[in-house]
Amino acid sequence: MERCISRKNVMIRVLVCLLLIAGIPGLFCACGKKSGEDAEAYKKYLGDYDYDYSIFAMVFETPEGEEEPGILYRQVLDLNSLTAKCPMTVCFFFYSGMHADVYGLFASMEQVAEQYHDKVLIVAIDALEEKDLATAYNIEALPEAIIIKDNKQKSRFKGQDRGEWTSKDLADWIVSEVQK
Repeated sequence: MERCISRKNVMIRVLVCLLLIAGIPGLFCACGKKSGEDAEAYKKYLGDYDYDYSIFAMVFETPEGEEEPGILYRQVLDLNSLTAKCPMTVCFFFYSGMHADVYGLFASMEQVAEQYHDKVLIVAIDALEEKDLATAYNIEALPEAIIIKDNKQKSRFKGQDRGEWTSKDLADWIVSEVQK
């Protein structure tokens, strides 16, 4: 009788171990999928591709029919939700649509967006079109950039307070803020 019980206990232990071993990879796979979905949740607040929106995100994606990824401009449908759901740092880049690229700023912003696409999302905002938003963020001069981390304003690049600066200075500032 003792022998039957011990064999039974051994069989149960073996069965439990096999179930655990078989189930553990499934647990890791399920977790990976969920976090991947969460990491992409912010993208549902992005709309169509176009260069004519007053608020757009510079996203590093592969265009349909293309083989290589690049920076595409996607309309921001809900800025507050995008900022709240984005798993990375967000940089609001306020500019003037009247003088959008006087200093090559967009080329620099695109370069940062491409090189650091997994660390920062650049959101360009035409302050002349989006006056309420510019007022809400106390934009006094253009261009100006604001770093948002964990849905809170962390720092600000005020061009007017810096004297002379270049588009590289702004890009370097964004990179340094993202790496903090």
